[in-house]
Amino acid sequence: MSKTETMDDYSRNAVESFIQTVVFVDDKIYAPPPDGKVVEVPLAAPPKVRKPSIKGAVKKNQPKSDQDKVQIDPPEFSPHDIQASFAKKHIVCSLHQPRKTDSVGESSNAYKLCASADIVIVDWDLYGDAGEKATVLIDTLVTKSLEEDPHQLRLALIYTNDPDLFSISAKVYEQLAEKVPTEIDLKDSDEGLAFHTLNARVVVLGKPAKRLPKYEPYEVREEDLADRAIEEFCKLTNGLLQGGILKGLAAIRKQSRKILTKFNSGLDAAFLTHRALGLPHEEAFDHITPLLVAEIEAVLEDSISKPLISDDVISDWCLKWIPSDLSTKFVPKGVDVHTFASDFCTKGMGIADSYNSGKAADLEKCIKPLKKDLPEWPSADAPQFKTLTSYLSNDSSGNDLRELAVLMSHRTQYGDSRHLTLGTIIREIGGDKRYLLCLQPTCDCIRLSKPSTFIFCTLNMATGEKATHVVNDGTSYIDLRYKPKVEGCVTLIFKPSKGFVSAKDLKFTDHPGAQDYRWVAQLKPKHAQRAAEQFARELSRVGLTESEWLRLKSKYNHV
Repeated sequence: MSKTETMDDYSRNAVESFIQTVVFVDDKIYAPPPDGKVVEVPLAAPPKVRKPSIKGAVKKNQPKSDQDKVQIDPPEFSPHDIQASFAKKHIVCSLHQPRKTDSVGESSNAYKLCASADIVIVDWDLYGDAGEKATVLIDTLVTKSLEEDPHQLRLALIYTNDPDLFSISAKVYEQLAEKVPTEIDLKDSDEGLAFHTLNARVVVLGKPAKRLPKYEPYEVREEDLADRAIEEFCKLTNGLLQGGILKGLAAIRKQSRKILTKFNSGLDAAFLTHRALGLPHEEAFDHITPLLVAEIEAVLEDSISKPLISDDVISDWCLKWIPSDLSTKFVPKGVDVHTFASDFCTKGMGIADSYNSGKAADLEKCIKPLKKDLPEWPSADAPQFKTLTSYLSNDSSGNDLRELAVLMSHRTQYGDSRHLTLGTIIREIGGDKRYLLCLQPTCDCIRLSKPSTFIFCTLNMATGEKATHVVNDGTSYIDLRYKPKVEGCVTLIFKPSKGFVSAKDLKFTDHPGAQDYRWVAQLKPKHAQRAAEQFARELSRVGLTESEWLRLKSKYNHV
């Protein structure tokens, strides 16, 4: 019987498959051991000589004299054990020993090596400096990461013999708090020995020594450091979806060579021919991105296990889930809230048949209508359905559902440029503050050389109506309804720059400059194309003369 997979197992497996590089910084990796403790080691066999014939000869089993002992001091720990602990998990661990006079600041080799690693482990007392270099290195890694690459996950571990772990953590925390006071998050469960920033986690761990009992969970042997590092990294990515995404990213890394072979050098001549024949020929480079996206999508579809998240993991998530007061009230007495959550998540609307008797029948009233071929939300059941859809969330407003809706329908903007194209949603600044959806064909949004007319359709506020789109307009989520009607059509003229209509500080200005519009969102291509198709369908309706009896009969079943 296979072992049941838990949330912890799922997260650990995802992190283990994702992490590739670790850097361990210490001052005693290559240094020779100093003289000190007496350790007896075997010497080479002495040359053979004739046995003396006198009675005072050395007896065969006589103990060796003190002169046969060597004065050496074995290392306090083995960095190679640390390296081996990661090697067992197929993770590369680089051992780095900076020279005593070397800097560890932004321009140093130590920083440049650590800046590209997933996990950084640094000894606290480098060359007896009481943590000065370690503090500078951690501080630089965290602050520069926030400035230059805030989306790169990084774990920084301080590994020390010092018995006072809390003082070390406090020193590093105070150093960072001076530079990024609003970015640091402390959790009570970490006992003051760990803290988060936007994309990093810093943890103080001790080598086995005599410490206060409450710090014993933070003591780790060298051979166990890899397991503990993965455990701490999981706290940066502890969600179901995050675990799935990590597995996807790991699959892309593993298949990178295969992806590259699809674009082998034998295609260079063909691609350059394609470029030369294009008008304008520079646009051929824009075709590389969709080609790469298609290959990555193929890797994910073929490499990731299905289902990505097993029912065992989902059930374990539900078991650890902390229900809100609203969730507890929704389930009648006699029905376990965690069991219902597990059934709801693993069976979906199929649970209606499981809750149709006794006290559980109250649940069926709001669940069963959703099992129809065309489920409807009757106004009488709307409050119940709202509670059901917010059952797993501590936010009864439904903003987490809106956040997911935005993620599924909007293109994430990783860069600063914003262009007006098919699927762009803008909002009028001042005036009526209308929301407008751009329906201009993509090919008519590029290579522009003069002021051009763009087609839009209004998006109405979905107050009391069924929303079709959700946008995050800076500070809050807004529910909008798209009605592709001719009367909602709007045309605006914009002046292009370098072939595009581009936003400046997220703002578009119409031509000749009478009205400003703020960029709000960009729909993903398929969502944008669907909106355009719906509008085109409305425009292409055919008016004709037909039998009114027949028309009504086809429209209403009761006629």
